[in-house]
Amino acid sequence: MNITRGCKYNMDKWLRLLITTSSSLILILLIGIVIWLAGHVAHTLLIFSLAALLAYALDPMVEWLRRTKLGPSHRVPSREMSVAVVVLTILLIFGFGCWSLEGHLVAQVRAVHENAPKYQEHLLAFASTVDQKLAAAGVKFSLMDTIQHPPKEMKDLGARAGREVLPVLGHVFSALGESVIILLIAVYYLIYGSGMRSGFNAMLPEDLRMRVDLWQDDVNRILGSFVRGQLLIALVVGALAAVGCLILGLHLWLLIGLLVTAAALIPVFGPYLGAIPAVIAAAASPSHLHNPVAAVCVVLVYFVIINELGSKVLYPKLVGEALGLHAVLVLFVLFAGLEIAGVVGVLFAAPLTALTIVTVVHLYRYWRELPDSSLADAAQEAARRRSNKRITEKE
Repeated sequence: MNITRGCKYNMDKWLRLLITTSSSLILILLIGIVIWLAGHVAHTLLIFSLAALLAYALDPMVEWLRRTKLGPSHRVPSREMSVAVVVLTILLIFGFGCWSLEGHLVAQVRAVHENAPKYQEHLLAFASTVDQKLAAAGVKFSLMDTIQHPPKEMKDLGARAGREVLPVLGHVFSALGESVIILLIAVYYLIYGSGMRSGFNAMLPEDLRMRVDLWQDDVNRILGSFVRGQLLIALVVGALAAVGCLILGLHLWLLIGLLVTAAALIPVFGPYLGAIPAVIAAAASPSHLHNPVAAVCVVLVYFVIINELGSKVLYPKLVGEALGLHAVLVLFVLFAGLEIAGVVGVLFAAPLTALTIVTVVHLYRYWRELPDSSLADAAQEAARRRSNKRITEKE
């Protein structure tokens, strides 16, 4: 009897090891297939990725409406009705924003096109002023020469940025032109995603169903929190940039805000890239300060403040807690992603790392027959404990 029980235990253990190993190999195979497909169907993949990100961003609002009881009968709205209400509300808000800001944006784009020579003249005059101040301070550096004859390192950096950033931006703006298709795919995700998940889980064995369901919850919460947090950070930083430039009297305040919002979608150091157009605009266009050097200094200080707010306050709170990764590890994977795949690597490095860690932990628990639990809950609880500890130490 004991021999039979021992053989059954060993068979179960080896079966779990086989399932864990095969799941890991399938995960690696899927990643390889995704990378291979990305090189052949990049445009289609971008459209579906943008639609998935939009669905992750809107899903909490849909679920909130699903929990709202309507009328005296307390009838719960269907998922289709909730999705329709959320999408129509977003479209109305977006349409009102475009209608109210369209005149400012068109005027600023036209000003950049028509006044480009004048802006270049102001920029060179600013460089000459800076050179005079540096020469008076005994500093042997010429900003004018650097602008007119940039060093080889700067040219190489610009060429690399052109190779990596411009194609991505081109695909993004091209996909934005197909916004109707993206919105329709996102609606399909929102309506049919839960049904597809339930159908897949129903095909699994009973002992795996609960664990897979818990893993799916972790993946949805981590990726959803990352997308919503990054979007909120980009909107906040972009709005602060636009308002600050408007207060300083920079004529291109709305254009700068939009560029900063787009750049802030890149985690951690994206807002600093967005500060470059603001600094150039402060040096090349008039402002309330009248002195371009003072305007550039004020813009630099202001952008350092809002970028620190985004990276040190908002990012750890909105994104770091969701991913459950230490800030040092996040920085490491971001720079590694930049080195491996450029801008695209930066965008997906942190969530893919968190997704891999979650998958490996769940597989390990299954193999060792350990009780499973939500890693997203554990990460948020750990973040709350660290926050309470810091508050207690300050007091």
